Amino acid sequence: MIKQIIKILLIGFILSIVMTAQLAQGVSLSDPQFSVTIAANDIVEAGKNIIFDISSPQLLYPDEPVTYSWDFGDKSPFEKGEEVVHSFKDTGSYQVTLTMKQRDKDTIVIHNVFVYSKLMALLTDISDQKETIQSLVEEAKDNGIFIKVIDSYDSTTAFISEEALAKKTVEEKNILGSAENIILWTSRGSGINSLTRLVQERPEIKEILKGKSLIVISEKNLTTLGRIMQSNFNIIEPQQIILTRQHQLRNLIASASTKDFIISLSKGGAQYSIINAESSHIGLWNAISSLVNYMITKGIPSNTIVLLLMLPLIVTLITFIKQVIGFGTFGLYSTSIITLSFLALGINAGLAILAVIIITGALFRKVLDRFHLLHHPRLAIILCSSTLVILGLLAFGAWLNVSQIASIAVFPILVMTTMAEKFANALSGRGYKATIFLMTETMAVSILCYELVEWEYMQTLMLAYPELILLLLLINVLLSRWTGLRLTEIFRFREVMKHAEEE
Repeated sequence: MIKQIIKILLIGFILSIVMTAQLAQGVSLSDPQFSVTIAANDIVEAGKNIIFDISSPQLLYPDEPVTYSWDFGDKSPFEKGEEVVHSFKDTGSYQVTLTMKQRDKDTIVIHNVFVYSKLMALLTDISDQKETIQSLVEEAKDNGIFIKVIDSYDSTTAFISEEALAKKTVEEKNILGSAENIILWTSRGSGINSLTRLVQERPEIKEILKGKSLIVISEKNLTTLGRIMQSNFNIIEPQQIILTRQHQLRNLIASASTKDFIISLSKGGAQYSIINAESSHIGLWNAISSLVNYMITKGIPSNTIVLLLMLPLIVTLITFIKQVIGFGTFGLYSTSIITLSFLALGINAGLAILAVIIITGALFRKVLDRFHLLHHPRLAIILCSSTLVILGLLAFGAWLNVSQIASIAVFPILVMTTMAEKFANALSGRGYKATIFLMTETMAVSILCYELVEWEYMQTLMLAYPELILLLLLINVLLSRWTGLRLTEIFRFREVMKHAEEE
């Protein structure tokens, strides 16, 4: 008896779950062939009319009349018809219920609607702040504000994040058009860069963003960041870009308007900066910055400009290491090229490809020594062989379904093949031991330069203050007058110097 009761209760529980799921999906409780769905927006502004319409009705008796009854969950009178227009006075979440009836059969469909007083869009790729963002969204809902999150949490690099955000932003362009504020909370400027690129590629996006207020959340130096984003402002042409900190997001939610938000930032002594049409001034002290902003405005990618600005820093650091510390390298140009290739490929892939190129060059040189070939044809054969090896690596990448990544990095890979010539020439003049030691020093210096220029703060600093190149020129002038011993020479001749002091 007890077993039968338990069995009945379990069956009833299972049936209740199935019926609830059917209700949520708009499926008839009496017949699976009797169903309908609701075509309407999930989010609407308070006080504005919204159209509720039926979609894909499945009728048991196509030639017989059907009644549709709508309950909007806001205590308003029921309405009837296939298409109805309704407006919600108060903000909050509502459950719209449609009852479709034919003969003695009926089915119920539920459609959830959130009614907001203010709409915001949030572009983000900060995966470690997902819980904070979700909490912020829920808090905003309690205040009648809807925040549409456009995310790229799974992106591994700023470039991939920019691509993902751009694609999702196009899909949600209607949300952007209705949003009062667009919040950008991303790493390395992928959010503002994605909008900048979209504006250049799609004129309709520019029309949507014109006159909007963009809120950029960052923990970087806001003055430095403001100088960089001036070019983004000139391209996007919003009303303004407000730079501030993460903890001001709740202040933004609580503010009735963007103007009130700025007033609260000012009165509260918060860190913030505003970029607008009046914040751009050209002078002798920022002529290079203005030139950089102009180049970005004309469509030159900021990543390309960053690489150009990093080159003077790279060569200055290499010069300091060679001139003051005393490390040997394969020249200034080769070490710089390796560093830039590491930036384009990534340090792990760059080291692996460089190792393959060097080993290939060494092996083919050893084989070709038996044939007593002339110098230049022999180098050409070595470079051709290195190219074949690169083709093999690309084919292997395609086999592993990473051919797209390999194709992006083709140019820096080809540039690095020139190291095969340098290495072969050094082997002829120095021998294996000295050449390998010199190559090790070159790679060590390249890795050090890579770590410096890959530092996000350094990239931001150089992009914000490109006039620092003038300071680097002065440093190189001072290094050209260096006449003292190098640090490695002091260490090498320390015994001799010690005896000289004793005498």
